[in-house]
Amino acid sequence: MSKFTILGLVAWFCGGLILGFQAISSLMGTGDKTVWKSLTLVDVVGKNYFDWIETISWVTIQQAVSYIVNMPLFLLLFCIGIICFAVNAFKPKL
Repeated sequence: MSKFTILGLVAWFCGGLILGFQAISSLMGTGDKTVWKSLTLVDVVGKNYFDWIETISWVTIQQAVSYIVNMPLFLLLFCIGIICFAVNAFKPKL
């Protein structure tokens, strides 16, 4: 297995682990309703570390970066895994 395959598998495993913990925590909520709280990169690292996004001059890039850091973390990890698998599939074998 190559490094990209291992990195993709680790990203998928971590994404599945986060998804599982979020599902369990939402089911263990109080009362009759279940509340799904998605964990994002901003929640993990902190909002003050992403203040530089507001200083990006191109609005399209600013919106794209803002979308990426505010998307659910398990979804971001699944996408990273897919990108790693794609890079591994299309890189030249030496």
